[in-house]
Amino acid sequence: MAALSICLPNAGYAQSQLPAVTVDAPTQQAARTAKPARRASRPSRATRRAAAPAQRQVVVPQDNAGAGVERAKGHVDGYLATRSVSATKTDTSILETPQSISVVTQDQIAAQGVQSVNDALRYTPGVSLESFGANTFFDLFKLRGFDAPRYLDGLRLPNDSTTFAVPRIETYGLERLEVLKGPSSGLYGQSDPGGLINMVSKRPTATPHYDVEGSFGSFERFQGAFDIGGPVDKNGEFLYRLVGLGRDSNTQTDFMTDNKIFFAPSLTWRPSTDTSFTLLSQYSNLDNKGYQQYVPGQVSFLPNPNGHVPYSRYIGEPGADRFKLEQWSVGYEFEHRFDNNLQFRQNFRYFDVSNDLAATRSEGMTGDRLVNRSYLYMIAHASNVALDNQLQADFRTGPLVHKVLAGFDYFNLSASSDYRSGALAPIDAYAPVYGATIPSFNSLSSFILRDDKQSQAGLYLQDQIKWDRWTLALSGRQDWVNSSFTSKAFFPPAGTYNSVDSAQTGRVGLNYLFDFGLAPYISYSTSFTPNLGADRFGNAFRPTTGEGKEIGVKFKPNGMNLMLTAALFEINQNNVLTADPVNPFLSIQTDAARARGFEFEARGNVTREFEVIAGYTHIDPRVTKSLDGNAGKYLQSTALDQASLWGKYTWYNGPLAGLGIGAGVRYVGDSYGDAANTFVIPSYTLFDASLSYDLAYARPDLKGWKVQVNATNLADRFYVQSCLTGLAYCAMGTGRTVLGTLKYSWNAEPSRPSLITK
Repeated sequence: MAALSICLPNAGYAQSQLPAVTVDAPTQQAARTAKPARRASRPSRATRRAAAPAQRQVVVPQDNAGAGVERAKGHVDGYLATRSVSATKTDTSILETPQSISVVTQDQIAAQGVQSVNDALRYTPGVSLESFGANTFFDLFKLRGFDAPRYLDGLRLPNDSTTFAVPRIETYGLERLEVLKGPSSGLYGQSDPGGLINMVSKRPTATPHYDVEGSFGSFERFQGAFDIGGPVDKNGEFLYRLVGLGRDSNTQTDFMTDNKIFFAPSLTWRPSTDTSFTLLSQYSNLDNKGYQQYVPGQVSFLPNPNGHVPYSRYIGEPGADRFKLEQWSVGYEFEHRFDNNLQFRQNFRYFDVSNDLAATRSEGMTGDRLVNRSYLYMIAHASNVALDNQLQADFRTGPLVHKVLAGFDYFNLSASSDYRSGALAPIDAYAPVYGATIPSFNSLSSFILRDDKQSQAGLYLQDQIKWDRWTLALSGRQDWVNSSFTSKAFFPPAGTYNSVDSAQTGRVGLNYLFDFGLAPYISYSTSFTPNLGADRFGNAFRPTTGEGKEIGVKFKPNGMNLMLTAALFEINQNNVLTADPVNPFLSIQTDAARARGFEFEARGNVTREFEVIAGYTHIDPRVTKSLDGNAGKYLQSTALDQASLWGKYTWYNGPLAGLGIGAGVRYVGDSYGDAANTFVIPSYTLFDASLSYDLAYARPDLKGWKVQVNATNLADRFYVQSCLTGLAYCAMGTGRTVLGTLKYSWNAEPSRPSLITK
């Protein structure tokens, strides 16, 4: 049966809270009892006659922190989000989207004691957390075997890793993380074919809320955070939100710290029921010791007569190593509704990030004990301007209901880096003696010294067409990209390199929704990624292209807050950059790769008390074409199998009322640590746990107070998470970590009823 899509005026909500709302009986059970907004316009008599049957209802969206229908960028109670903005750039039901989407909600982040984006994604199928292990200073991931670009609020972040200026996003400032799987260039432009990660910031809400918390735990970790907001004036024309965090902490590695300051103010102005303007900003500062602490495979997971070194082993130089990262951004989201069928949105952001790193790095082994080392300096800066304009029209043509999105987006990246490296005395991995002579910054010549610039402009068009129970999603895009970089050092050879690229990409997907909540789908999509750089002959690289095919099924049983998703996929990538066999510090562009696999995910409530997250991924990632003899080899740093299960049970009645117990298990299978597949990084299984209690159940005068304890890697299993390019650059995993949190909330949102029963 055709879904009715009607745009209703609203109280000027932030972007993504004003679009047309389509409510389907199998997916939005709560909509039946939601109260309409006071000033909602009544559909015309002719429109009502053309509406779908009674089981499909139009519901006016509520405030994103209030009661009623979930919004695509709003808060989610529990682990299951039913709507998303990432796959279509519109507020759309996940059940009716013909593409795999995993959403990590803020409630999951809080329940699992998440401290980083890396932590937040560890229970998400298809994601390889391959970057830098426990000592990560980049948030870099792979999706279905390929690098995953990161977006914040739908706009691309600076992400040229050759500059080493890569932003780190604070999870406490996020409402959710959306993992969109498969090629997505049809809406976003340049993107690798495995998918992308879109992080959604917390926004002002129309109901007041005040949250303050303090945490302490392993490695002398002390952290304080606050999240407060609500209306500025009695009419709710202005809304505000202030989110902040401060942390002082050591780490599992000796002489290494993990300190941070984060602050994110935002303000919404709603001058009318049809217009809203939200200002979003943030500042983050990391000033730490250590990092870049790779540990050779010979002393971490390969056989060695001395055994493996402990997690605490530091092979750097205390007092000389540092890591400083400073970033800030400011932007806005504007939305205006012209009438019930037409609306305009504009998103804009400027992002600036600087990195200052001085570190000792492993460079392989001499014998069983001695680690060869280098000392490096990396000073880098990156900034980008991102703009996305969207015009959305909702209308009918006979029996077809259309949601058409036309858009123009633009971003401009500017980056620079100065990377210097020199030899350093080796160190005994099992009995380290520190105090080697550190070369000064000025005594070293630049290994990489370059300035990068890239701009992209894109036009895109999408139509989501509903007919009866069918949904057809069509999108197409044209991009123009200008890239240039100037090299002043050896790699690549000094000179200025320019390239101009254009590409056409798109997606087609078909979905069918049964009355009982089953939704099979099929999709095909394409991608492209322009490449900054040149080969040893000075030839600029062509864009890397990709295509993906996916068939799957989603199931949300009627009356349950639970969704199951299963998918089969195949992704192909061409014109891949790989190391030049003549000079491994440069690249060539000859290879092709393919990833085939199966994914399963379950999220939501089995019962009111029992929440679960389950996932499984099997992937066969192969090099299909290569000049260096690696054809048929597995792609590196991608586990062939991954499985995870998290469950939390909360008592709401009886003698244990207020108590919550959570437990999780994560399995990561074998992966290969280099392109030639000469060694395997062993599989590992980790156990996590949590214990929480709402003190108001014990004493009413303690209303608003909650305590929680989280433990990760409960058995303290020793493992290596990944190796960057070979045995010299392996990243240790994270040992047992315990974190306790005390939280106080007052003036709780009225939409969240008290769980206390009298």
